Amino acid sequence: MASLPFLVCRPTGNLHLGNYLGAVKEWSLLQHDYDAFFCVVDMHAITVAHDPAHLRDATRSVAATYLAAGIDPGSSTIFVQSHVPAHSELTWLLSCATPLGWLRKMVQFKEKSQKTGFEEASTGILTYPADLVPVGEDQRQHLELTRDIVIRMNRLYGGNKAKRLGCSHGRLFTMPEASIPVAGARCMSLQDGTKKMSKSAESDFSRINLSDDPDLIRQKIQRAKTDSFATVAGDPGVRRPEAENLLGIYRSITGKSQVSACLLIVAGKRCDRILLG
Repeated sequence: MASLPFLVCRPTGNLHLGNYLGAVKEWSLLQHDYDAFFCVVDMHAITVAHDPAHLRDATRSVAATYLAAGIDPGSSTIFVQSHVPAHSELTWLLSCATPLGWLRKMVQFKEKSQKTGFEEASTGILTYPADLVPVGEDQRQHLELTRDIVIRMNRLYGGNKAKRLGCSHGRLFTMPEASIPVAGARCMSLQDGTKKMSKSAESDFSRINLSDDPDLIRQKIQRAKTDSFATVAGDPGVRRPEAENLLGIYRSITGKSQVSACLLIVAGKRCDRILLG
């Protein structure tokens, strides 16, 4: 049986260039080889304080981003999590079979507990079983927890019990496998090259939103933090995070080599003109 990739995005803020280059762009390529499912996980967005009206708008925005990125609803399935009642029903069943101790071992669950108080750290932040799950290294632990839950559920309710429910193979859930994608572009903040570009950062000028118009993108690039070096390439061993970030963004967008990109800049091309074509 062909693998069924399950890819999700939480509508908690504007998607930015880092989201596109590091994930969405790669996701769009999967639809040519698999029957992929692209979900807007709006139910995961209510694990924190939120404005209902903003959440509705953000949900539509993420769906529109999927389409704009080239994901074809004719060959893939695009849907909103809350539109499928089985998600919330299954969440309750899975949470009843998941020991609290497992959650306390989760790094992100512990961080969320420390920030909001343990009582407010909802188990809804967890993922649920899928067949093929593209994940980054920081999400691998979530998938391992999901695999533990699958093993437990299949042990408790599999075998003849599952067969009576129509599962001919005797398993309730298929064991999800991790798909670690080839590393995409790692876009850093336009104001601090040592921090990731983030949709939750206070300053909108720290990121390039996918909804930004060309004039605004130009302003953000022009105001981006650089350094005092007079050349594109610094001395060996000298880190130049801001310059490396802008150069990396351009290379990721155009597919040019580092040498070609540097030659364009040395030739006097302004960075904002390069990025905007």
